[in-house]
Amino acid sequence: MGIKVSWQQDFVAVFSALGFELEAVASADFTLFSFKGYPLLVNLIALDAPPAAGTLIVLQERYDWEGLYCVQLWEDIWLQRSAQVVGRISSILGKNQRIHARKTKLISLSQDEADLFLNVNHLQGSVKARYKYALTENGQLVAVATFSNLRLMRERAEGHRSAELIRFAALSGYTVVGGFTKILQHFISLHHPDDIMSYADRDWSLGHAYVHSGFKFVETTPPLEIWLDQRTMQRHFPHRLSVEDKAQGNYTMIHNTGNLKYRLYLPHV
Repeated sequence: MGIKVSWQQDFVAVFSALGFELEAVASADFTLFSFKGYPLLVNLIALDAPPAAGTLIVLQERYDWEGLYCVQLWEDIWLQRSAQVVGRISSILGKNQRIHARKTKLISLSQDEADLFLNVNHLQGSVKARYKYALTENGQLVAVATFSNLRLMRERAEGHRSAELIRFAALSGYTVVGGFTKILQHFISLHHPDDIMSYADRDWSLGHAYVHSGFKFVETTPPLEIWLDQRTMQRHFPHRLSVEDKAQGNYTMIHNTGNLKYRLYLPHV
């Protein structure tokens, strides 16, 4: 019988095979690895004894002050979506191939088409959206963004309409330079929102892409409780589970580190 490789060892092996040199960072409380030559740390969080959300946030903030990007990688995410993790980290490290948005064509998608792309290329998969747009190069989808319907926000101003940017993802292994802006401007020109809001997953993002696109930081939302079904490794927010689901499932309680909320104000649209 062969020696069983832990998921942390598998993580290191996968990135080592891609040519990265990983180094363990001495820590009594975390399983941290740095990527030699890059300002990136990845904290590998095991399901059997996860640190408290506040502890993870302190870790993020500590390294952010030192100019280091600290990603929180949970065991279930690696086990379920390792290909997406590899793509996201490669993007963070600047190792993706580059496609210029000016060479792409903008099209609309059905929900099924958006689901197919996002479930393969976005860490959190796809969710239902009202508007779905994509960029193609030579007939291949290379980036997808989805948006909510426009909602009246009378507390902001009479007739004020706001939309949410729900998902954006590029084809794994690629960065579409200017792609985010191209789809965003297309949505704005068609639907004329007064603002667009979106959330950056704090486990993975520092929100830089939003800032570079003109979004303003609004607030940090608190960590959220997540119910993980250990049989399927599927994550669920508790309010979306029925009493029967909770009784029948083999759940363990985990959490995230919250979100960074951003808003793009469009007063003259």
